[in-house]
Amino acid sequence: MSQEIELKLTISQGSIEQLLGLDLLSPYTPEAFTLENTYYDTADRQLTAHGAALRVRQTPIGFVQTLKTRGQNIGGLHRREEWEYPVPGAKLNLSLFPDGALPIVANESQLKPLFQTNFNRTCWLITYQQSTIELVLDVGDVITELGQDQISELELELKAGNLDDLFQLAQTISEQVAIMPSDLSKAERGYRLCQNNQDVQVELPDLVPQQSMESAFCALFGYEMERLQRHWQVFWSTQQWRHLQAFVTTLGNMEAEIEWFQGMLPTSQIQFLHEQIDWISSAVKPILSWWPACFALSQDAEQEPQTVAVSLQQSKALKALRALQALRANPELGHRTLSLTAWLHGQQWRNGQSDDHLRVAEMPVTDGIDYCFDKALKDIQSDCFAGSASHALSQSPAVHRLLMLCQYFDRLYGQQMGTLRAPLEALNDNLSRLSAMDVVVRLKDWLNQLPVEQQASVHSWARSQTVLLRDIKQLANKLIRSREHLQGGGV
Repeated sequence: MSQEIELKLTISQGSIEQLLGLDLLSPYTPEAFTLENTYYDTADRQLTAHGAALRVRQTPIGFVQTLKTRGQNIGGLHRREEWEYPVPGAKLNLSLFPDGALPIVANESQLKPLFQTNFNRTCWLITYQQSTIELVLDVGDVITELGQDQISELELELKAGNLDDLFQLAQTISEQVAIMPSDLSKAERGYRLCQNNQDVQVELPDLVPQQSMESAFCALFGYEMERLQRHWQVFWSTQQWRHLQAFVTTLGNMEAEIEWFQGMLPTSQIQFLHEQIDWISSAVKPILSWWPACFALSQDAEQEPQTVAVSLQQSKALKALRALQALRANPELGHRTLSLTAWLHGQQWRNGQSDDHLRVAEMPVTDGIDYCFDKALKDIQSDCFAGSASHALSQSPAVHRLLMLCQYFDRLYGQQMGTLRAPLEALNDNLSRLSAMDVVVRLKDWLNQLPVEQQASVHSWARSQTVLLRDIKQLANKLIRSREHLQGGGV
């Protein structure tokens, strides 16, 4: 058994030539070969449920049977247990694994081939700073009965040395080559195809009352980093535009977390984080400025004519997709994302911490986060919900941040959050719908291109804004009453 530590990255097909031309690779002779991998699981996907992957790989020198466990995966950096044994052929031999390695009780007859990952691999064994790092380029396909997905990945595996060198090498490459940290392994992509799974599911960290502020920050910021990278990669696999909106929302969540934990973060570190996040956000947001309308119309497909949503997507998506492809080919996007990952893993917020920063970092999270709840509750301005749509929409950031706090910390505060969370969720959803209506009304060029009957349908839908504003006002009043109850109770 060994522990595998690798940084997984995606690389666009158009950037491979730039990678191969890097000066840092010129002293090394690459090794190139083809790998064919078959992954196994039970009919009810028990191995998948336990976060394990079992495969048999055909290499130029024979077959290898491998078991990998769930391990830890944050921001594209993978740490997991791995067992590997040579086998005479493609047939499984579970007896090779030590007792307890396989997370389920099963025999060879219960494990069936699910999918294949076949690709060409090019490897360089690099000496970088004080470390030995294997650089691996994989190009090929994930193949299932339901379809296939392209493999274009770069992996940096730490063979000997330290983690800082691994990240420094990745960042050096990202200055010239368009790469992005990835939290999706080839195996997971195969399982997702088999299950037709187009969602992004990342488990929210389970915080405990006596957990330190620093520990809670690491867990929550790592959670958002994983969601950010997954939404970006799943979009390119599925072309589901909702993942891009979730990508932008996650950037906002990261900004909120910086505010919550600012007491433990030196000013220079806060500025660094904002610089990276603001650049990424400003690069993506203009491309998606039309998206809320499309999203809402897609959600209401049963109530509204589906052709309206399709027409909107077709009229706007091609231009947006070209802009996204250009952004994907821009090395700065990956470089800034990698900088955030390296910052998190290197615990760089400790650089420049004062005694006051250390005191906040060490205090229990329930003590340190109380002021955030108090501020978030006060940020909800009840008068705005009785005004126009623009006034109501001005409260969307405050509503979203308070909802985030409830979602992240309701396990710590127990039933006290119950009366607040339900109206918050309903209010947040209705504000999203109101935002969509506001966008549709302003898309005059698009509206004028629709057939008359479809224009009438859209205008009818947009006119329901008055009813929606009434519902929002009622939900806001309910929320304010809940807020006053909680503030009276000392939350």
